[in-house]
Amino acid sequence: MTNQTQKFACPLCGSESYKKIKIFDNGVIVGKCTECNLLYTPLRDSKPEALFNEKNYEIMRYLFLPVLNNQVRHFRYKSFKKYLAIINKFSKGKSLLDVGCAHGFFTKMAQDKGYNVSGIEPSLNMHRFAVTELGLDIKHGIFDDVNLNSQKFDVITFTDSFEYFPQALPTLKKIEKDHLNPDGIIFIKVPNGNYFDFRHSLKVKLKIGSGDAEAFSPPKRVAHYTAETLKKIIEKSGLEIVTVKHIAPIDSPVWTKYTGLWLEFESPFCLAWKQKLLRRIIHFIGQFEYFFTRKNHFSQSVYVVAKLKAK
Repeated sequence: MTNQTQKFACPLCGSESYKKIKIFDNGVIVGKCTECNLLYTPLRDSKPEALFNEKNYEIMRYLFLPVLNNQVRHFRYKSFKKYLAIINKFSKGKSLLDVGCAHGFFTKMAQDKGYNVSGIEPSLNMHRFAVTELGLDIKHGIFDDVNLNSQKFDVITFTDSFEYFPQALPTLKKIEKDHLNPDGIIFIKVPNGNYFDFRHSLKVKLKIGSGDAEAFSPPKRVAHYTAETLKKIIEKSGLEIVTVKHIAPIDSPVWTKYTGLWLEFESPFCLAWKQKLLRRIIHFIGQFEYFFTRKNHFSQSVYVVAKLKAK
């Protein structure tokens, strides 16, 4: 165990018994709880919320200038539209809190679509970007430390942030008790743990790689949820599940290959078209697998919509 890692019990059921799945170079361990099957990090990074702390504001602003000037769209633009379409289907109100909002582009899209938005972001420079460049009402810090003044919301979203929460279950219970309107919903979208488990197995057993990033990376993630374990944590929190589904993959930007820079805006389909097409085919296979087995090892992401239980 290093100074950067700490040992923890399963954040879903509290068990300390797990099957070791993977060890990262920095000592972080990914394991599967033997009691509830949650994929999580029993030996984890001590500050998962610090994922983007090293982001430089001036560099960030410079790289995003084409997006800010409406010359190009953010590479997650289409995915953000899908999230909002899901939210619109179930939401009855227009106040929205985006937890872990990063640069704020999803939050800004929600605002442009008529939502009264607020956000929370632990990265100081990302918070500054969202406030200064996008003009958003974003609080700096982690959810447990930010004072929301007993505000209640119609929609609370976690888009690729919930997997970094060390105390995910208490967080959901706090939202249920203090911050969700009676007809409000929670939208949580996370990477699919079954997909990464399958990828890792292919690499270990067959030496088959998939993409540049390691399976289960970045290692600061606290948990790797599946449709099954998302259901479990929602039900244990006292909330009611509205729907759980897998969602089409995000088309990651390919500009690094051509420019050497990580540019977060859309690339034309002709660039890396084989990769994009293959991802869609694999996602379709995952949907087919889930229909028959309730397991999905091929889709990259899963989401859940939940609400307060009717009294």
